Amino acid sequence: MTVIHDKMKAIATAHTDYAKSSFEANKAYLARIATIKAPDQAIQLTSEHMKSAYESFIAESTRIGGMYKDFFKPA
Repeated sequence: MTVIHDKMKAIATAHTDYAKSSFEANKAYLARIATIKAPDQAIQLTSEHMKSAYESFIAESTRIGGMYKDFFKPA
């Protein structure tokens, strides 16, 4: 039973860590975009942010998906 608890705790921690890092990245993006005056700079910054957000989402989804796979493998 402790193995199940440990795996569930690791999955929950991974979700929490991703949510925190995503929130911080979005907060930094909003702080930077608030200071930009030129539209082309805003578009460039938004493009970079969206690319980074997408890449981190895919990486974390793959990692957490692997954790779920390992969790349900014995079942």
